[in-house]
Amino acid sequence: MSQITLDVNSDIAGKINRYIRAFGSKDLLFERFIEFQKNSLRKEIARMRIDLDEFEKKYNMASSDFFEKFNSGKIDDDRDFVVWSGIYEMFLENQQKVEQLS
Repeated sequence: MSQITLDVNSDIAGKINRYIRAFGSKDLLFERFIEFQKNSLRKEIARMRIDLDEFEKKYNMASSDFFEKFNSGKIDDDRDFVVWSGIYEMFLENQQKVEQLS
């Protein structure tokens, strides 16, 4: 068994202890927390995928190809492209976070 020490204020420590009691164990609390985070990220990824699909259809280009061209300056800073780039970047970041939590 490993031990983790958290340096939090007394209010947060009290909340954590109440959650541990409610879940029955520290391990279960943190397992559920991690699953909750992964599920939240997956829902966000699914919502972003819908937006990305719309851009891909509109501009007939895969998001990965677009992102590479946009970042290398081969595509201008049109409003759609800035939004598409931001969504795709968040999409990639959230995918990475899910992988890290798995």
